[in-house]
Amino acid sequence: MMQKKFEKIKNRIMIFSGKGGVGKTFIAASIAMYLSKMGYKVGVYDADETGSVIPFVLGNSDAEIYMEESSGELIPANIKGIQVMSLELMLKEKDSPLIWQGALRTKFILQTLALTRWEDLDFLIFDMPPGTGDEAITISQYVPSPKYAIIVSSPGKLSEGVVRKAVVFLKKMEIPILGIVENMSHYTCDDGSKIEVFGKSYIEEIARDHGIEALGKIPLDERIRESQDKGVPIYELASGSEVDRSLELLAKKIIEKLSSKDL
Repeated sequence: MMQKKFEKIKNRIMIFSGKGGVGKTFIAASIAMYLSKMGYKVGVYDADETGSVIPFVLGNSDAEIYMEESSGELIPANIKGIQVMSLELMLKEKDSPLIWQGALRTKFILQTLALTRWEDLDFLIFDMPPGTGDEAITISQYVPSPKYAIIVSSPGKLSEGVVRKAVVFLKKMEIPILGIVENMSHYTCDDGSKIEVFGKSYIEEIARDHGIEALGKIPLDERIRESQDKGVPIYELASGSEVDRSLELLAKKIIEKLSSKDL
């Protein structure tokens, strides 16, 4: 059944992070928006149930998901041309926390994976919950191939350790890793000098040790906060900036990595 549900989706990309607070959702949303800007058909599955903010970052927390009565299928919301499946769009009270134990969260994921009716997509981006818990295991096991992973990291020794665990997890799950992205890598001053606000970068070292690619470093920029608060893409808010160029290059590298596939 899962295979049939995903037959119209050419590539499934899971955005992982070993820990919270690295900007995983921002990277997932940005990848979706930049790929959509390039003309690809894109969807986003918000798997971060207890921290569901994808609709907000994409710019519409009031978008609606419908259930087709005749088939019982779920029709994703459409936010700026991107198909979106998110628990956040199903909650009647937006301020209420999700108090679900692991088994219930897993059941929700299995049901939405089985019931969502995606239209033809070039890319389905999964905004995964941080870590390697039940939701990550469920999606890794039940989403059929072709599926890939991108790991989001941040500078510093603490992040390095959990990223290495994420790499091992994905290899055990036999999910090809497209590469690692370092978010909040540095701040570029007006004179061009760079400050490593959160410490040393380990992205090249991790990539070398595990035989995977460092896909890029996304700089700190105060307009990222504004972009998320307003739900406006970086390419509109800060066109031509370092962060805009970095995110566009990331999207292009993803396409290049999958260029041998029939996109």
